[in-house]
Amino acid sequence: MSIGFQLEEIRGQEKALVFLKKYANRPNLIPPLLIFHGPEGTGKESAAERFIRHSLCLEGNSCGVCASCKAFMHHSHPDIVWFPPDKNKQISIGNEENPEEFTIRWLIRTRLYYKPHISKLRFIVIPEAGMIGNEAETALLKSLEEAPAFTRFLFLVDSLESLKETIVSRGVCIPFEYLPQKVVQELHRKEEKEYFTFQGGSMKTFDCPKEALDLIISKVRDKVFTPLHILHLEEWIIDYKDDHPEWKEGFSFKDLLDLVGLVLLQEFSKTQVEENFPKLDAIFRFKKELHERIHGQENIILSKLMHELSLLAAK
Repeated sequence: MSIGFQLEEIRGQEKALVFLKKYANRPNLIPPLLIFHGPEGTGKESAAERFIRHSLCLEGNSCGVCASCKAFMHHSHPDIVWFPPDKNKQISIGNEENPEEFTIRWLIRTRLYYKPHISKLRFIVIPEAGMIGNEAETALLKSLEEAPAFTRFLFLVDSLESLKETIVSRGVCIPFEYLPQKVVQELHRKEEKEYFTFQGGSMKTFDCPKEALDLIISKVRDKVFTPLHILHLEEWIIDYKDDHPEWKEGFSFKDLLDLVGLVLLQEFSKTQVEENFPKLDAIFRFKKELHERIHGQENIILSKLMHELSLLAAK
């Protein structure tokens, strides 16, 4: 991160920028809670970093040379509490007597009410706010209502539905949308990354070997338009769950299913979109179920999708 780390560099998020520029230029107007919401891979994290650096800058312009900007660039800013992003770990309320680090009780007792060291504000950032547990979320309500004048919360979520309405109602929601495909392609070229058309308007990267991704594409492309095709695809997915030579390390069945869903969406969107809409709708529902907080249901969710696609293909 450098002196060029500016809000203006954010691409394709004009609606969000209206809010961010207004608040960054007048930090005293920043509400106690901001909620950045929108699909994964649309720049919420990068926007949060730029916004916070600008808002805490002692010169008020993300100068890159003041004590605040330098601390930010060295990832050692004492006025930022950034919870670790983990989609698989719930944020808990914490032990009552000796709360663990990055639990809500730890936050309240050791960070929330202490005045900032360098800047005028302190930011508490929760990148996976949808993973806040029920008890922890309830404990946060009072802190959000009675937060110190120098404290600002920033939540990042893929969907507002993952938060309680009582939380959402206390914040200003800033929308992030899928990026124009042209912008995504340009950003991939700039970062020397390969772009796949099924990514659509998302910069999300895949923790998947290129060989495995090519294999998924080969199993779907032009091979999902009859019930027999669908059956063969389901059989291959189940077999690949147990034996995945191209994906030797860090294999996740959920990630595999997520990728299959994306490639299926692309395949059914190539032609006759209106005719294939019921199939697309089934895949969107499949992906939504896949990302709900229910573990061990992947086989059932997959079976439901394949059965529905088979029935639609038979028509």
